[in-house]
Amino acid sequence: MEALSTMSTSAPASFRDRWSTLGGDRFYTLIRLLVVGLLFGLTLLLPIGSLWPIGLASDPAVLALWAYAAFALLASIALVLPLLSSLLKFGYLFDVAFLALLVFLIGEAPVIFYPLFLLPLVSAALRMSQKASFFAGLFAAACYGVAFVGWRRLIDPGLTPLSTLDNVSLALRCSSLLILPLLTSILAGRWSQNNRDVVVVAQQQSEDAVRETQAYRDNMRSLYDVAYALSTTMDYNEVLNAMLRESRKLVPYSVGLVLLSTGTPDELYVAAGLSSFPSDDQRRIVIGRGSLTQLLRAPDPRLLADISQELDLRTIESLRLCRAACLIPLRAALRTYGVAIYASDHPNAFAGEQLDMLTALANYGIIALHNAHLLEDLKQERNKLISKEEEVRHQLARDLHDGPAQALAAITMNIEFIKRLLLRDPERVIEELDKLSNLAKRTTYEVRTLLFELRPLVLETQGLKVTLEQYLERFKQDTGETKIILETNGVDDVVLETKTEATLFNIIQEAINNGLKHARAKHIWVRLNRNGSMIETVIKDDGVGFDKKKLMKTYEKRGSFGLLNIDERARLVGGYSETDSVPGQGTTVKIVVPIEHQT
Repeated sequence: MEALSTMSTSAPASFRDRWSTLGGDRFYTLIRLLVVGLLFGLTLLLPIGSLWPIGLASDPAVLALWAYAAFALLASIALVLPLLSSLLKFGYLFDVAFLALLVFLIGEAPVIFYPLFLLPLVSAALRMSQKASFFAGLFAAACYGVAFVGWRRLIDPGLTPLSTLDNVSLALRCSSLLILPLLTSILAGRWSQNNRDVVVVAQQQSEDAVRETQAYRDNMRSLYDVAYALSTTMDYNEVLNAMLRESRKLVPYSVGLVLLSTGTPDELYVAAGLSSFPSDDQRRIVIGRGSLTQLLRAPDPRLLADISQELDLRTIESLRLCRAACLIPLRAALRTYGVAIYASDHPNAFAGEQLDMLTALANYGIIALHNAHLLEDLKQERNKLISKEEEVRHQLARDLHDGPAQALAAITMNIEFIKRLLLRDPERVIEELDKLSNLAKRTTYEVRTLLFELRPLVLETQGLKVTLEQYLERFKQDTGETKIILETNGVDDVVLETKTEATLFNIIQEAINNGLKHARAKHIWVRLNRNGSMIETVIKDDGVGFDKKKLMKTYEKRGSFGLLNIDERARLVGGYSETDSVPGQGTTVKIVVPIEHQT
């Protein structure tokens, strides 16, 4: 059963395949049938006998016409019978022979048979070589010429003898029958060659597109792997090393370096390197006015044809043997961290496409680096907040111990003293009660001042300006010889967000306390100014000042985080701070925060 089913399915398939390959033969067979029909229609105009019935006595032209019709029918059957397929291959010879026979028997005075010779010749020439087409045309020309001359000489000799013009016309017709198949074969060959060339070009383009797609897919896969590797790496140094390591998978290079800012203006250091010299580790360079300086100020990467001409990088020994280089700025959130350098010892080693891939990879890396910085900042912030919380608790304990706790102890002792005095000397009780009342009032004032400093309720109801006025009024008696001056401009109708307002108040407190404790200033100015959608606060004193660079270098060893607290608090509410100080010329702290709510 399986064999039968296989045969039943394969047979139609083979028939369909053969039928599809006979497309040209099927078309010409249809044309042949139409020609036969045309010839039968022309019998009404030609001087031949009746087409039916036929017999031995019928006109030879009628017998030839019926024989041609039988051949046309047999050729049609050959389309579906493989045994007769050879008939289709040489069918044009029979067509030419039958048409020549009709010319011989009927005549070609009106030249009606000549165009019919062209159809089988063109059909055959499209499928044959140029040599075979030439012989086919030679055969057709010979058949036509012999049939025409035989008709004039043997069948109808009574006509006027052939003139020179008749001979020229016959020669032209025979020549066209000779040349037309060859010309058709040549044109068909060129057309086929053009088609083959087009197919070859299309295949080549398809292969190129496949290769480009494959290369694009490989690059995207590499970028994905790089992005994944970087996104799963939270260590600061590992991010830089992974960025350099994964970059080499996409674009081969000789030396890779990452230069980051040291925090000092116009100074960078080698934070990571691949295939670099050990002597370059942590090397510091000062940049001038070269390409590196321009690159750090602009977001666009740059190709250098000769990195040895870059003066700022000549101190890096790893780059001395390199020629071409890619310089890519590392920027995130409007902040420039540094620059990535990919250098090669070959000239013209980098192209625009490679620069784009390295830039895309650097963008992945800087995002991961930015995230690593944020994570590290969060860890440091957590530790600082814990330290600050402990410091505040100790400070609060000291303030309570030195202030309200001592006062409450004194009140308790005075009450006991008054109780004993009531028995011994009642006249002094009123005096001691007055002293006790003053002590209680002073204690209440200290407690309220302490609570005001911790969290002034007036800040939530009347705003920052009124709170500062009350705070400084309460603070006057504790400032000694230092005079605190509050100046405001355009902030009366501004109400900040609660978190921003509280943070700004705490920063001002911190700056004033620093001025009182360390600056030994005679004056402290607190200036609030509205500038568009921002509030600018400046706390300035005329104290002793300090060396900021020297202080920052030893900041972690000091155990004090005043400046960092001010800067970090400002950034937490979307602002920033700047601290300037010169020894002997005082200190200026500037805080800028956004206005998010206005009345």
